[in-house]
Amino acid sequence: MALLMGIDVGTSSTKVIIIDESGKPLAHASSSYRISTPASGWAEQDPEWWWAAVKEATKRALKSPEVEPNRISAIGLSGQMHGTVLLDKDSKPLRPAIIWADGRSKRQCEEIYETIGREKVLEVTCNPVMPGFMAPSLLWVRENEPSIFQQIDKVLLPKDYVRFRLTGSFATDFSDASATLLFDVRRREWSNKMLSTLFLQPELFPKPYESANVVGEVSRACSRETSLPRGAKVVAGGGDSPVGAVGCGVVETGIVSSNIGSAGQIFAVLDEFNVDQRLRIHTFCHAAPRKWYIQGAILAAGLAFSWFVENLGFAKAFKPGENPYDLLLKEADAIDPGSNGLIFMPYLLGERSPHMDPNARGVFFGLGLHHGRAHMVRAIMEGVAYALRDSLEIFRELKVTANRIVARGGGAKSRLWREIQADVFNSEVVTMRVDEEAAFGAALLAGVGRGVYRDLHEAVEKTVKIMNFVQPDPNRVAVYDRYYQDIYSRLYPVLKEYFSIL
Repeated sequence: MALLMGIDVGTSSTKVIIIDESGKPLAHASSSYRISTPASGWAEQDPEWWWAAVKEATKRALKSPEVEPNRISAIGLSGQMHGTVLLDKDSKPLRPAIIWADGRSKRQCEEIYETIGREKVLEVTCNPVMPGFMAPSLLWVRENEPSIFQQIDKVLLPKDYVRFRLTGSFATDFSDASATLLFDVRRREWSNKMLSTLFLQPELFPKPYESANVVGEVSRACSRETSLPRGAKVVAGGGDSPVGAVGCGVVETGIVSSNIGSAGQIFAVLDEFNVDQRLRIHTFCHAAPRKWYIQGAILAAGLAFSWFVENLGFAKAFKPGENPYDLLLKEADAIDPGSNGLIFMPYLLGERSPHMDPNARGVFFGLGLHHGRAHMVRAIMEGVAYALRDSLEIFRELKVTANRIVARGGGAKSRLWREIQADVFNSEVVTMRVDEEAAFGAALLAGVGRGVYRDLHEAVEKTVKIMNFVQPDPNRVAVYDRYYQDIYSRLYPVLKEYFSIL
């Protein structure tokens, strides 16, 4: 029986999973790294950190007693989206990669709108122009680091750099390329209009493929470095959001996924192309062939919780050996829905959907002497759910059906966070019996590319199973509706001007 491997190049770590054809995980491992912030608002990572993490996690996964390395027949890739990797003519990184959380290119975003026009940007890219995406990041490098820009031979997305190290070949996929702001999302090809108007050479960018297409194989050099079998097929893969959706079975219309990781996304599959004309949410190509998806993205989801624990000193407030996250979740579970009138806006890094405002900032609203840290923790969790609901309301405006919501990411592992989502969204929430959905989805794409599964639908049917159901509680739904409608949804319009002044 063939084994399949998935690699997810995430923001804080790279994860590797090895599964058999039934979807049974035989091994998994991860290796962490950090985000470098050399200036205020910047977010960078050295591509070599990703490759070192891939090697470390792969070697540990291959040591599992259930894994025979030579049986690994195909490898799939998932990765953090929007990032910009610049290589010279010797295929060496010219500078650290500028990643999705970077905010330096606000002026370049305005320049794109001024040069091309909002209507044309919407027509081609189907997305708002925001810092951290590849297009404005490239313009920033051209303006501020011209000597580096002149040396660029290839521009890659993060997971595509890892595939280059695996195979020695350059490629990308429709889903990841569609999130660069240089891609014609409707036609699923690089946009000549965007590239020519911004004076970017088409040959800098790799050819895009469907996510399950085989685009290379493990090279001799990679096999020596990783112990992976030489010649194992490597598929195009995709962005972590659509590949994670594949990993938890979201490949058909009517199913919505809610991902609470470092950032947060709410995601729905489209059989027919659709776009929000007001540019409040994103439309991208799905990793499933000939499909698209709409997505609302927030920049600080689980990150808001970890910020509270780490930066406000609560990580040190407990005894050695105690997990502060688990203990704070237990405290928050004892607080009534609505956090006794405390509301949190999770805009610690600015915000994308639906406000598209890099100036937005986090807010605790309604603090009183009667509030303690447990109220604040629960308010953070509720605020993340409110922020995701903002996009879900836009889905409903666009007549996108949400019969069921699949909880993903770290938020799916918390019973309390699953319940909060079910009540805030007023929808059934389920979780799948899958850890590391993006790496698992990457492995399923590898299986399709290798012919282990006929298509993604068969792959999902054979491997993805529901584990937990949470139904909304009518009493809690009423509480959250009141807080969301009467307060949360009205706060941003009032504070927008003051965020800009700040």
